[in-house]
Amino acid sequence: MHDKDRLLRTFLLAAQGGSLQKAADKLGLTQPAVSKQISALESFLECALFTRHGRGMALTPPGQRLAQSVAEQFALLDAALDTVRSAADAVRYVRIASVNTLAAYLLPPVVAALRQAHPALVVRLDTASSPDVVDQVVRGHADLGMVYDLAVNTDAVQVQRLYHEEMCAYGLLPPGAQAVPLTVAALAQRPLIVPPRPYALRRVIERELPGPLAIAAECSSVSASLDLAAAGVGMVILPGALPELAVAPRGLARFAIADADLGRQVVVIHRAGPQPPQALAAALQVIGQFAARAAWRAQ
Repeated sequence: MHDKDRLLRTFLLAAQGGSLQKAADKLGLTQPAVSKQISALESFLECALFTRHGRGMALTPPGQRLAQSVAEQFALLDAALDTVRSAADAVRYVRIASVNTLAAYLLPPVVAALRQAHPALVVRLDTASSPDVVDQVVRGHADLGMVYDLAVNTDAVQVQRLYHEEMCAYGLLPPGAQAVPLTVAALAQRPLIVPPRPYALRRVIERELPGPLAIAAECSSVSASLDLAAAGVGMVILPGALPELAVAPRGLARFAIADADLGRQVVVIHRAGPQPPQALAAALQVIGQFAARAAWRAQ
């Protein structure tokens, strides 16, 4: 008999579901194809595994013994395969969750450098608010989190401080004019595009700028916020390290903020525990290198 594993798995699905049709639906086969496989297994074993009746089918005593044994053995086999697969993924994959602002300028060169140094590495990226990034790392849904220190309030992660991120205002500039530093008082009077709560940047803006603020729009996307600013909706406060490619083509100017500390401490977090896997260690090293460059550009 060929492919005993396939026939036994088909038999187990039929036994657990009590129906050939249910097994067929899970396998993407027709009911006659499943019935043919069961018959082939019964012929090989020289015994009936099911009794058929008007309401369906039931396991015979030999079928019951086989179903119990097969379920136990497949559970062990699948667990062993999952263990090996997880170990391989720890070498090949790294999952990074990041707040949108850091994803806009820090992650692209980090991922490019990782791929150049480790061509077999697959990087999975996800962007979210600061609390959600921390939650993803704590729950093991992300290996690394790129976030701001204000959002980290748990001992379940290890924190590596990277650099102090300086902020600028971005907006339209009249033809022939020059971008001069803005005071927080002047900035607070302008229509503003701000992230919604609970984004950390929203809390910083509300803390440092005198209210009430003239909020024109709420937007969680860096790219869309810059587009709104380019359309004249208002000014947006974002990291000063945004690449010129994201600013100049939109016709925007970069304004320094003169008299406020809108900057934030950028950190990378990962779950507390033993020595990090190979892919995670490689990502931490590259992030540290690019963080130093980002800190220099922000000065």
